[in-house]
Amino acid sequence: MAMRAERFDEEAPEIFIPARPVPPKEAPGIGAAVFRPQLLANLIASYPEFWYSARSCPFRVGIARGGRGMLVNDPDAIRRILVSDAEHFPKDDNQLAILKPLLGNGLLTAEGATWRRNRKLAAPIFQHSSVRDFAPLFVRAAERSARRALEQQGFFPLDREMTKLTLEIIGETVLSANLEDDIDGISHTVTSVLDKFPAMFLASAFLPGQLRNRVIDTVVRPGRRALDVFARRIIDEARKSGEETTLLQRLMVSQSKAGHEMTLDQVRDEVATFLLAGHETTATTMSWVWYLLTVHPEWQERLYEEVWAVTEGRRLTIDDVPALVETRAVIEEALRLYPPVANLMRRAIKTTELTPDITIERGQTVLISPWLLHRHRFFWREPDRFDPTRFLGEEAATRPRHLYIPFGGGPRICIGASFALLEAVLILATFMQRARVKVINADQVMPQARIVLRPNVALQAVVTPRRPGG
Repeated sequence: MAMRAERFDEEAPEIFIPARPVPPKEAPGIGAAVFRPQLLANLIASYPEFWYSARSCPFRVGIARGGRGMLVNDPDAIRRILVSDAEHFPKDDNQLAILKPLLGNGLLTAEGATWRRNRKLAAPIFQHSSVRDFAPLFVRAAERSARRALEQQGFFPLDREMTKLTLEIIGETVLSANLEDDIDGISHTVTSVLDKFPAMFLASAFLPGQLRNRVIDTVVRPGRRALDVFARRIIDEARKSGEETTLLQRLMVSQSKAGHEMTLDQVRDEVATFLLAGHETTATTMSWVWYLLTVHPEWQERLYEEVWAVTEGRRLTIDDVPALVETRAVIEEALRLYPPVANLMRRAIKTTELTPDITIERGQTVLISPWLLHRHRFFWREPDRFDPTRFLGEEAATRPRHLYIPFGGGPRICIGASFALLEAVLILATFMQRARVKVINADQVMPQARIVLRPNVALQAVVTPRRPGG
């Protein structure tokens, strides 16, 4: 059962509850999703109502390793898992079984020494000073995107434009490549892989290791081959440059302690990771932002007023960002309601008491769901309602750190978190200077949890120009 945007208060018709699946009253268990195809297609729809107020709850995963799982929905316990006891909770084998056949041993999937080496190489590109230097590029790309949107006749696929925009940015900043000719191909490849998530989840939960791996490899092989073509073309283009100004070029010239260059396959894995994770999360976040600003048009006007007060119509700069407090709050609230990754899976390699009430047994699968945590009935006021003011002032300052984890947490926090947040703020502010955006099929939208939490339909939008000052 689905629940699309609904009226929140009959006396305040401008306030709506954004789209979400209606939770079942009983817990079918993630493992039972195989018998209910609608749940397999959208896993968050299987989460029962009481999970939104629980701090922990056991559940059945499937038949693999006995299928024992524990939902952890408590910020103190989550801090232990992701930060202080992270070495006892590596990524779950079943989750890696889905991602590794596509992304290889990139930053998202690597463990141990390989992950530490590549994280160290990537860190300078994503540190605060480097990200600030990218701001002019973000603004120029957003201006081009806004012009393209305003040139459209009638409605057009807004989510495709967000994909084009974010691929342009990741290509120039990280991959040393002009991806304009590959936009459609990369977008189609990513979508086709995400659409196969139900089959991959089914195999990961219910098949023993070797058979599981063979089935998943067969499912993702076409997508991997397509991604290989794009990745190797990008690598060839970067080689011609010879400079060390982007992450890809740094990776290609790096030396291990043993004195060996990274292999072509290792570089390919990092390129594939950034092609998928480096643009898809921001593109999807911006799609959710436009959806939310369509069902809450009063916030579009608030943002326009904020941006105009800061810039008076001139081009945005990095120095404007601290004053764009409501613009950032809208991005943060979109990430709360629709976190890019709805579920994080870990595996306990040691029995650990996380809190007096929560103990994880060795071998258990641990589910941390930003989707559930960000809508927890105890920790958030009116958790299903869109309200960016919750990220302003005292309420934001006193919130437990690990209650809000759109980018994960601890050593494995998304390395591009600050990059993505600045990118999104400047994209949104640039559009607000120039245009009003309306998603015309907002009443059809429903979040769908695949590898990334995407809208279930392509967003069709109408973009109209603003006059200076109004």
